[in-house]
Amino acid sequence: MPEGHTIHRLARRHRTLLVGRRVAASSPQGRFAEGAALIDGQVVDATDAWGKHLFHRYDDLWLHVHLGLFGKFRDGDAPAPDPRGALRLLLTTDDHWVELRGPTACELMTDPERDVLLARLGPILCVATPTPEPSCHASGAAAPRSAPC
Repeated sequence: MPEGHTIHRLARRHRTLLVGRRVAASSPQGRFAEGAALIDGQVVDATDAWGKHLFHRYDDLWLHVHLGLFGKFRDGDAPAPDPRGALRLLLTTDDHWVELRGPTACELMTDPERDVLLARLGPILCVATPTPEPSCHASGAAAPRSAPC
């Protein structure tokens, strides 16, 4: 199962490839066809990660992805390869493509729905603070310097 750092790396990668670009979205497998139709032709406004959850912002909708045990993203330079197998979501721009296979969650959310999910997930346990020492928000106490959060 991909850990949080992997999801944050994917968010940064998708930011580079997709943010500010209009995407063509499709669901060759068909399991996300309605969602893909709603974001098809939209511009990706932002990407974000919260723990093991990845988000893409499209105008007033969020694409929420949780890879679970078997999910994975692949990307490359355009043109995208022909879809094969269980391809849940294919996003293409003039320059790049991103494909998603096998996620536990792949859904569109509104702002209030995302807020509910983030509240359920709780705070990210370790975030950088203005000081060199990380803060562990779950306990409210700062982490010892020798113990990574």
